[in-house]
Amino acid sequence: MNNIAAKNKFLIPTLLIFALFLIVPFLAFPELIFAGKTLYWTDITWIHYPGHIFVADEWLAGRVPLWDPFRQAGKPMLAETQIGVLYPLRAIFLSSLSPSLELSLFLFMHYTLAACFAFILARSLSLSRWGATLAGLSFGFGGFLMAQNVNVNIMTGAVWLPLMLWGAIETLKRRSWLVAILAGIPIALQISTAQPQITFYSLVMMSGYGVYKIVGDFFLGPHRYKVNYALITGLLMITIVVSGLLLAAPQLIPTIEMLQFTVRLASRGFELLIENSLPPALWLNLLLPSAFGNNVVGFKGGDPFQEDFIYVGFIPLLLVLFSWPRRRQSPVLFFMLLLLSAVLLAMGRYTPFYATIIQYLPGFDLFRIPSRWVLGVNLALAILAGVGLDVLLKQGVSKTTLMIVLAIGSLLIIGLGLAWLGQAVLLQWAASWSNLNRKLLRVFFDLGYTFNPIYEDRLLVGWLPQLTVPVVLLTTNIIIAAGLFTLYARRLLSPTLFAGLILAAVTFDLIVAGGTVINPIKDATRWQQLSGGAQYVLERVGQARVFPLGASAEETSISHLGQYFPSVHRVHSAGGYLGPMRLQRYEDFINEAHPVQAIQILGVRYLLTPGQMGADVAATYPLAYSDDASYVYENPNPLPRAFVVHDIILADGPTDALAYFTDMAIDPRQTAVIEAGADNLPPPQTPTTPSTATILHEDPQSVEIAVTTTAAGYLILLDTYYPGWIATIDGDPTPIYPANTIGRAIYVPPGDHGVKFDYRPLSFRVGVGLFGLMVVIIIGAWLWRLNFVKS
Repeated sequence: MNNIAAKNKFLIPTLLIFALFLIVPFLAFPELIFAGKTLYWTDITWIHYPGHIFVADEWLAGRVPLWDPFRQAGKPMLAETQIGVLYPLRAIFLSSLSPSLELSLFLFMHYTLAACFAFILARSLSLSRWGATLAGLSFGFGGFLMAQNVNVNIMTGAVWLPLMLWGAIETLKRRSWLVAILAGIPIALQISTAQPQITFYSLVMMSGYGVYKIVGDFFLGPHRYKVNYALITGLLMITIVVSGLLLAAPQLIPTIEMLQFTVRLASRGFELLIENSLPPALWLNLLLPSAFGNNVVGFKGGDPFQEDFIYVGFIPLLLVLFSWPRRRQSPVLFFMLLLLSAVLLAMGRYTPFYATIIQYLPGFDLFRIPSRWVLGVNLALAILAGVGLDVLLKQGVSKTTLMIVLAIGSLLIIGLGLAWLGQAVLLQWAASWSNLNRKLLRVFFDLGYTFNPIYEDRLLVGWLPQLTVPVVLLTTNIIIAAGLFTLYARRLLSPTLFAGLILAAVTFDLIVAGGTVINPIKDATRWQQLSGGAQYVLERVGQARVFPLGASAEETSISHLGQYFPSVHRVHSAGGYLGPMRLQRYEDFINEAHPVQAIQILGVRYLLTPGQMGADVAATYPLAYSDDASYVYENPNPLPRAFVVHDIILADGPTDALAYFTDMAIDPRQTAVIEAGADNLPPPQTPTTPSTATILHEDPQSVEIAVTTTAAGYLILLDTYYPGWIATIDGDPTPIYPANTIGRAIYVPPGDHGVKFDYRPLSFRVGVGLFGLMVVIIIGAWLWRLNFVKS
């Protein structure tokens, strides 16, 4: 009975804490559940909402979503890393709920997990439940994750960072190889959902902890100067990373393969490295969330708001100061160093010597937007805030401490008041500042003190919408903090009650500073708003392609089949999301080929636009449909996606092949430009009757074509050439060659033939094999451990 009581004493408070973490997202985003609203900002509309629908449909059809044939003439889906095809938690998208509700619950789940993982990490660092709960709140519902839900693959990947660090900490505590292998699981889960930059930053932070432990133990700890101990620590950390990479191999290897064929590698250099560095003035968000605006009221900070926002709550920020007495404790010192390092890295171009050092470090030159190091800032502040709370719960609040808190609060309120009264003088004084800083100061006075009535429509915040004014929220937080600290200092509050009220105040603060206060929402019915032109195309396009033009904005991407929406409607498109993982062949062809040739070779039948095009376009492509919101121009004689040619030109490579299409000299109906490489291609022959090629059946990873020809020729398929596609003629394998820069070609002998193209990427199969190997190693290590314990 005593054991049961002890377990309940531990379990029940923890369950209550996790229940709090579960509830907070519903309080921060109530409109998504109770008012029929949806998130939609930028990448949610462009990528994640439509992408998740396509991926779910593929899984439900019994296919691993390896390839998407509907965007940019076809491109890899799994390898692209935008959607997280293999991520187990995206099983929620297989439900019968509406896709917008599925997306909301998917994000809610990750907010809760982030808070739980930060709680677990904090507990492993010996923080109390109170301190760990505060850490969970500040990280799980802090500014980084609240703003980054726009970039779903960044937000869901960042969630796993605390658990990765926890795995490393537990491994080095236990000195266990089995724990090290299991600690790779969070890494694999992160890789399966995350934008690669988040994984890279997370591995850097986790590796930094390993180096910190090696150096600290070797020079300062009880294992001072023990080389073997330090060596084993390093090997344990390597084991964690290798385990994670092998478990993630089905995602990782196809992504690495794809990277070499994209524009991403061509877009490197120092200017890319410092793009979207965090301006120092934006650290003011730590005190005044949305001081320079947000995605609801408009952000004027220069970069996208979601890349620059950082907030952990006012009281947690205050409590970070009280972690200083424990700076000599190893874990606390690590998070202090992480905080300092992440601050400097996030500022990028504004950090001295950044250009001298960072661009030469391996891996750093692959990623732009250094402000994403704010992830490390947010986690470090959350942990240190928990430490600070524990210090106060143990030591109490002295008169000196109380005076410091009251002085800080008073100075902030007085400073804000004086700034408002003297704004004309400040603006005049700022005339010598940089353009960005002058702009930020003006924006601060415009938005930091001003109420926006848009918040009156919010379900919860609408009860006290004035709290959304940054200065009002800070003043409220100062008053609450002053009251709690004063009552605790005078022993009118017990430590338990003080901690509970702190958590309540922080929860309230984070809800007001995040959620739908900073994330714009619209009616979920917006996802079904197809234009008349789009409906016209969907009814008639068949196996040909549409080329949406001018459909990059959120609304037009939905209504005019832009971005990822061709995949939702399963219509073949020559357009699509122009992210950094677009294929280099496609990019070069679109940019350099003659426009008429490009439209022909992409198999385009319709041009769909929200606005009317010029007379020169209409002269070539007659207007087939128009209404107030859309125009459809038709290619009167489009190339079929599959056809046979009996004349070829051999090219040395994609650059040589593309040169043939910069003018109209070649008729692609008759002649194909084929890159044969070192192969000696058999010559085509002249047919006595026209050859035919008919697509009989296709799904995203397979195309079956019936070919009839009286003479040898080359079957051209106007779908993207990419490694992993294999072809057979009457069941016998045959090589595929790049045709007309972006398409595929195979040699066909005379007669009637059945041709099949299948996507069977070796990179994915190798990845699955490595994953299976790692699973066997984990099971073997587990069984060995059980046998060792029994013996």
